[in-house]
Amino acid sequence: MRQIANTVQNSKSRACGDAGTLRPLPNDILKKRQANNDPFVPVDDVFTPHEPPVNWVALGDSYTAGPGTGTDYDTDEKCARNVGSYAVQMEAEFPFNVTNNLDFIACSGGTSPTSLAQARDLVPQDRDDFMVMTLGGNDIGFSDIAIECLVKAQYFPGDCDQTLAKAKVLLAATRFETDIHAVYDQVFAKMKDDRHYQLYHIFYHRFFNADTTECDRKTFALVNPRLTRTLRGKLNSLADALNTRLEQVAQNYIRKQQGKVSWSQGSRLIAINPDRLTNSNGETYGLFDGHRFCEPGVTSLRDPSVWFFATIAKDSLQKREDFVPHFRTRQFVVPEFATQSFHPRSAGFRAVKRMLQESLQQNRPAGG
Repeated sequence: MRQIANTVQNSKSRACGDAGTLRPLPNDILKKRQANNDPFVPVDDVFTPHEPPVNWVALGDSYTAGPGTGTDYDTDEKCARNVGSYAVQMEAEFPFNVTNNLDFIACSGGTSPTSLAQARDLVPQDRDDFMVMTLGGNDIGFSDIAIECLVKAQYFPGDCDQTLAKAKVLLAATRFETDIHAVYDQVFAKMKDDRHYQLYHIFYHRFFNADTTECDRKTFALVNPRLTRTLRGKLNSLADALNTRLEQVAQNYIRKQQGKVSWSQGSRLIAINPDRLTNSNGETYGLFDGHRFCEPGVTSLRDPSVWFFATIAKDSLQKREDFVPHFRTRQFVVPEFATQSFHPRSAGFRAVKRMLQESLQQNRPAGG
């Protein structure tokens, strides 16, 4: 059906069991794609059914909030919103030739229940033209996985495999889908019931190149687990499973909207899997290919070419002038130098911004 085909942006249709079949681009094509720094060209907005500005909201978790990416966006210390987030970058480089107003309410640590409360309590009624979000990772315990599998001292109690198994149980549970559907429902309830008002749900990224051997003995700190190919493969497989499940959740939601007039000309929910994109030649690639941990020839986990933060690392694009790990003082909050670990750096968010710009132009077309 048309709505289902349009659900997952730039993704090839695959059954859930095929999540591990990502085919990397040949090196020459990959290098050419990553070297393309051409400015993005905005186009005229003939889709929005009212005069400017275009109003939009960025909500969800830390993969939208952008902890560690440049200076603080506001004074909300718990949420760790930063100016390097793809949302703030896109506010300044909007894909349409109109003014825009961003309401940036994403919060580090956000789950489906907390994002539901955000949408209910912080988003005005019938104001916004579209919303963007990342959501789902914390519902299966992202921080627990990072701690148990990557940064906890090996002699401390706990077990990475048990944590991964628990995450898979949470991922398969009915509640995972019903909680995200509740957020979708609330988001669409806040927007006008019209096909011009949309939600863009961006999924997650694999952390590692799992094929290199030179990374097998590396660790993020002296007492942390070694980044063997086996461990990297397990974590990549979980990222694949999460994205595949999110695709299923989005598709099931769109099926529920069949028969509604505002959905009859195309999906109002656009799900974007950055690890399963296709180019004009039909080749499948991941947005962060060539910029993950353990890429060939990259000797440091903190190399500027890596688009993820390692533990206690500087940003790669809009770094703070003086990087000083600081504990927030007004209340107990996880320090940002810890929160930012295994999240995109500003350069990674620049790629996410470009991906979202292209998706918006494609899904808010001329004559729409």
